[in-house]
Amino acid sequence: MIKIFYLIGKSATNIVARPLSAITSFLSLLLLLLMFDMVWISSLSAERYYERIAADIDMEIFLDDTLADSTVSGVLGTIVEMDGVANAQYISKEKARDKLYSLMGADLLDGLEDNPLPRSVIITFENDYRSSANLATLKENLNRIDGVSEIYYPEEWLEKIEMTRGLIFKIVVFLGIVISLAVVLNLLHSIRLSARSRGQEILQHRLLGAGKFFISIPYILEGLFYSLAAAAAGWLINFYAFERLTFRDFEIIFPDPTDIVYFCAAAGLIGLFGGYAGIRRSLR
Repeated sequence: MIKIFYLIGKSATNIVARPLSAITSFLSLLLLLLMFDMVWISSLSAERYYERIAADIDMEIFLDDTLADSTVSGVLGTIVEMDGVANAQYISKEKARDKLYSLMGADLLDGLEDNPLPRSVIITFENDYRSSANLATLKENLNRIDGVSEIYYPEEWLEKIEMTRGLIFKIVVFLGIVISLAVVLNLLHSIRLSARSRGQEILQHRLLGAGKFFISIPYILEGLFYSLAAAAAGWLINFYAFERLTFRDFEIIFPDPTDIVYFCAAAGLIGLFGGYAGIRRSLR
């Protein structure tokens, strides 16, 4: 237990003895981790925004004028039984005219003998079914039904949104790898400078019989401190900043507290590795 307290105290002494270097290391790590935090928050917020918009996606199926009214119920039943369809609403010519009137504020068909508006079916989907691949398959199946003349849904928009989601995910993974490497290199440089400034002290410990592991522990703990402090401070800054910012029609989504704890733990592991990499050369 005495050795543990000694090693912790030695690590704290290393940090306090070089305040300018310690502050520089902490701030550089803070900026790196804060950048990743903001990218993570942005990706989660964009995902929630997409889910909210995708929830309003529906598909409108226009029926051929040659289709008899008596067979419409059969077509409607076939559509409802298809995979992914949550609800199907039949829009008759009269309902279509009423919708046009409510939209335009005037009856544009007044004076016409026949109603030229098509009959249609508006279908909504189950929550997990709204993807471009699923809707494309559903469209193919619907086109096989007799009496279906045209199908409309925001196909190109949905594909572009999914491509954007995939791109955001790749960016987050890429930045995570790059920032992790930058954190390790930053810690390696900082710990190496700290070890060089205490070269004589390290040599004395080795001459007295101290093992490499014992000598390296304070420097490894120093790397752990820098990374954990920077990770925690980054999240505190984000919570403080975003609590005072509001965005119209855009909700800011933070990771779950458990994920934040895992993130800080991962930062701590990176700090341990960076500390070990930094002291390793001085122990040869």
